[in-house]
Amino acid sequence: MPIVVRVLYMIVFAITFWILSWVLAVTVIAQLVLTLLGGQLNPELLNFSKGISRYISQVVEFLTFLSERPPFPFAPWPDRNATP
Repeated sequence: MPIVVRVLYMIVFAITFWILSWVLAVTVIAQLVLTLLGGQLNPELLNFSKGISRYISQVVEFLTFLSERPPFPFAPWPDRNATP
């Protein structure tokens, strides 16, 4: 991929990473509150967290040049069952 295109993708994914940081913070707080109130982890939130963590990993790998393949939406959503 040409460097100019990669720079544009990197800008988009840097903004995406910033948004994901806030989504992650809300997810952490929600899981904590739900666990404190219910006494157990919320399985739907755990499932969501797995997908988001894999996606964040792909975004970071692209931004740090560990991967040349842009993440979702330019690739399939990461498999929650795959190891990061």
